[in-house]
Amino acid sequence: MLRLRLTVLLVAIAAVACSAGSAATAPGWTYGPTIAPASSLSPAATPVPSVAASIAAGGPIALSEWKVVVASTAKAGTATFSISNVGTFPHELLVFKSDLAPSAYPKDAAGDIVEDGPGITLVSDGDNIDPAGSQTRTVDLVPGTYLFVCNIPGHFKAGMFTVVTVTP
Repeated sequence: MLRLRLTVLLVAIAAVACSAGSAATAPGWTYGPTIAPASSLSPAATPVPSVAASIAAGGPIALSEWKVVVASTAKAGTATFSISNVGTFPHELLVFKSDLAPSAYPKDAAGDIVEDGPGITLVSDGDNIDPAGSQTRTVDLVPGTYLFVCNIPGHFKAGMFTVVTVTP
């Protein structure tokens, strides 16, 4: 299974490298305030829908190659998120709380986050989400800095994460 995932990842990286600068975006789609346009693996790739500037009671989260699209700020409290995989590969969503910058998170030799590593607290984990799949997750958020990330091998290293600041 790991060999298959690594093969798929290498093919995806090669496809992105070959199509650099040719990303297509459907008219009418916009992106969240801190999210750059999603890169396409092919001209038919699904664009990522917009996300509100802040969330109070949760909200939508879109996962795609290689983005986690979620608002960059949230209010403390119980938040229920609707998580959708709009990409072409399986993805997961982990939520960590930490004062560390993403580049300082503990990583293994492959560059994936060590989920029980020092300086980070895993506050939410769920099942992998297949393409076109979704799940709902409730998370208790206290003020601080969080990392919403896909930690399937190679995805964090490819930049599939977003920092979210939770305010009182």
